[in-house]
Amino acid sequence: MTRLALLKRGGLALAALTALSLTACSQAPTDTAKQAVEQAGQAVKEGATATGQAALAPALNPVIDLLNKSQSDLKAGNLGGAVTAMGGFQSLWEKAAPVIQPLAGDKWGTIDTAAKAAISTFGGGAKPDAAAAGSAISGLLGPLSALAGK
Repeated sequence: MTRLALLKRGGLALAALTALSLTACSQAPTDTAKQAVEQAGQAVKEGATATGQAALAPALNPVIDLLNKSQSDLKAGNLGGAVTAMGGFQSLWEKAAPVIQPLAGDKWGTIDTAAKAAISTFGGGAKPDAAAAGSAISGLLGPLSALAGK
């Protein structure tokens, strides 16, 4: 082999090595950038969840408190007290639902169905029996408590 051929081969080898080296160097910042974007996305998601929970609490807590009180009345054998307390549920729900709905995500369907069942069970001067009252209350209390993280 001539000197020129050796130089050409050496030059090609050097070029290939440089290309591989540059590829490795350029990959590291890409991986770092991907990690940074993923971490930023996670931080935004956590911030949104915290903000959503903060907005949700003032709407959810009065509803959950009313349901808990009514459930306690039922467990104590005070059906009349539970029915009287739940008489205010519909107006409370009408104020809370618009706040809860966008924050409930895919759980909204279950929550809305349970709220409608509670309204029909206790609304309009209805006199439910203890089993129907308990079912309506627990049917809504479960998904709302889960949404609130309680």
